[in-house]
Amino acid sequence: MDDTTSAAIDRMKASPLFPFDGDLNLKTLGPPMDAELPRNGEGDKPCGSCGNDERTWWSNERWKITTVQRSINPVGLFLETVDHIDFEDFDENYASEFGVLTMHLEAAIRSLESVGRVHIHRWGDGSSHFHVWFQGRPAKQLELYGWGNVLWAQVAEPLPQEVVDANHEVIVADLSRRYGGVVADR
Repeated sequence: MDDTTSAAIDRMKASPLFPFDGDLNLKTLGPPMDAELPRNGEGDKPCGSCGNDERTWWSNERWKITTVQRSINPVGLFLETVDHIDFEDFDENYASEFGVLTMHLEAAIRSLESVGRVHIHRWGDGSSHFHVWFQGRPAKQLELYGWGNVLWAQVAEPLPQEVVDANHEVIVADLSRRYGGVVADR
């Protein structure tokens, strides 16, 4: 490991956002693969989003809101397209709707007292539906700020399901009032 990498690891370990103590061993990157991995809904991989209505909390004809895996965050939702399209397939209507929905959904999440900030991010490797993560970060907990939240959410004890569900109910009702759409029966 070179000095630059070692210094970067030391800075990360010293951050109050980093959830681990002790020595870290940096893995070596493997060689590039021959091709990108297919996402769910591509090639022979089944789509976990299509027809999986029990995950849906809100929808309209082009968009839906589903839950992410429960974590330490009081809110964890996906905004995703109903159809198999990705960002590069958006026309101006999809792009406009995405912007307006993002604004309203972020405001609904931010209105919860238990949420300090709303983290909005996209990792597009899992599904062939365009999807964006909305994580309501717990209020007033230093270690869960910023990039630390991504790590802590993977390892910390998740909040009780009934707490997260109650928050999601408030959010989708608020979004429905602001934007329209259908709140799923729960």
